[in-house]
Amino acid sequence: MKYLFLLIFLLLITGCENIKESKNINEKPIKEVLVKLKESNFPLETNVSFLSNLINANNKNYLAYELNIFNNFKTSITLKKVEIFDLSSTEVPITTFDSIYLNKNIERPKLRDDNDLKIISANQFGVLNLNLEFKDVKNIPRKIFHKLHFNINKSDEESIAYSIETTILDIPNKTKLTLGLPFNKKGKWLYEAEGHKNSRFFSNGKVIYPQRFALDWIFVNDDGKFAKNNIKQNKNWYSYGLEIVSVADGVVVDIQDNIIENEPLSEEMAVRITSKTISGNYVIIDIGNDLYALYGHLIPNSLKVNIGDKIKKGQIIGLLGNSGNSDLPHLHFHIESKSNVPMGGEGIPYHLKEFIQLKNYSQEEVSGLFHSNHVPLDSLSLIKKNNEFPIGFGLIEIK
Repeated sequence: MKYLFLLIFLLLITGCENIKESKNINEKPIKEVLVKLKESNFPLETNVSFLSNLINANNKNYLAYELNIFNNFKTSITLKKVEIFDLSSTEVPITTFDSIYLNKNIERPKLRDDNDLKIISANQFGVLNLNLEFKDVKNIPRKIFHKLHFNINKSDEESIAYSIETTILDIPNKTKLTLGLPFNKKGKWLYEAEGHKNSRFFSNGKVIYPQRFALDWIFVNDDGKFAKNNIKQNKNWYSYGLEIVSVADGVVVDIQDNIIENEPLSEEMAVRITSKTISGNYVIIDIGNDLYALYGHLIPNSLKVNIGDKIKKGQIIGLLGNSGNSDLPHLHFHIESKSNVPMGGEGIPYHLKEFIQLKNYSQEEVSGLFHSNHVPLDSLSLIKKNNEFPIGFGLIEIK
């Protein structure tokens, strides 16, 4: 009898395995249908030189990058708008960057601001800084492409509307890099996260954007003031002389400590701004994984570290100042990929472990705050943030 039970048991197992195998054979793998871009003979070329990871902000994911646009046609073109599509669905664009956005975010090297930067002449190029927002963080597309709409300028009064589909991108993962704050002073801090996005540098024969995710930090006292008494003196600013600390463990790889400081809100810099003086007095720390942390505009002769020192997270490395390309006492901080020179790597995104968002501003509003020496502290909204990047311009609080 026991052999009969054993035989039945084996037959049941075999039957189950056969059912599983049959089910697996009949199952068809789900394939994502990717759209093929429409071909165009128009000699407009585009590419993306560097694509960073996604960042998390305001319960959304953002992808910041630069779209290079080269006009190889015999006449000029005028950009009208840029649409971004999911490569698996072309019915509705993910987002549209209109003419107003293009005006504010296109870069045309060597052209003055009084030019219409959307007009790209024959054999010229432009760089469009894009900040792509994904509201549905659970359904981010795997691939996207760009659709450029522009006018071909035949004469002063005649143009032809045209569009091309171009530049497929694989959407990267969200950044896993979370850092501490570069200061230990509690209270309210004004930050600027978009003031450096057009800062192009040349390194090793190529164009880079080391300040792509740079943050400028300025302390605000409890009365909403940046400075006491005369705002033309560095020592009167509440930010001036505050301790700057390392955001992570690392090793000091470079320092600068002898650049004189500027007068706050002056139209002239104390030294000629070059690739060697732009960061003022600075500390660069190798934080591992081929990443460098740069702390700029420090007070001369205030550095507490030397090249080769092993640094712990939270260790004091210098004092906040107003040296280099700086118009008022503040800290410049960013992460860039490893390179042989300061500002020689690509800007890398990261998240801050925790902060409280109080308010957001426009770039024009921030400029007005500095000159009035006052930040209104009414109508603030306290929103706790964890593992996010502070985007735009805003006021935060550190408890």
